[in-house]
Amino acid sequence: MVKKVNKKAMADRGKFDTQNTDYDEPYDFRVSAAVNPYSAKSAASISVWGDTLVESVPPAYALRYSELQADLDVAMRGGDYQLCASLAASLIKAIDVMDEKARADGFKPPVIDGHIVAYGDKVYCFLASGSAQVVRRVRPNWIVYHMTDVCAVMGVRTDEMMKAVVNEFPAAKIKSVKMIDDEFSFGK
Repeated sequence: MVKKVNKKAMADRGKFDTQNTDYDEPYDFRVSAAVNPYSAKSAASISVWGDTLVESVPPAYALRYSELQADLDVAMRGGDYQLCASLAASLIKAIDVMDEKARADGFKPPVIDGHIVAYGDKVYCFLASGSAQVVRRVRPNWIVYHMTDVCAVMGVRTDEMMKAVVNEFPAAKIKSVKMIDDEFSFGK
């Protein structure tokens, strides 16, 4: 028996409908390809400077960089991959120019024994050694964890599950975590 094909379903095949989800419409692969080099350069810069590079350059530099970022956001949402490529190239150059200018003006990247990571719109600092309290005081807008804190959080009910997942899927990456009724014990 042959099923009758729903014409609307066939017409909508391959389209992404956002009405029943919290997700935005996905970017065209060409937009992603155009922006990826800038994303990599930005991540590399953040791993050195955290969020301090923009505040270490003259206001005109910081303003232009912010304008380019805003223009890139508009171009990405509009799907203009050629403009995205041009703006991404300009942003890569801007990072290099700001780095050079900041160093020439005597500014230095924060000295952190650990890693600085941008995730979403936040900057995380994972300390391998040193005082998290001192870094939190100097950089109150960063989310700072000592690696022992990270191990304590990750060790709760995740060790065995993650071991099983990565044994089956070695390239697996955590994208998000939802915590339900979890308990954190803070102590000295």
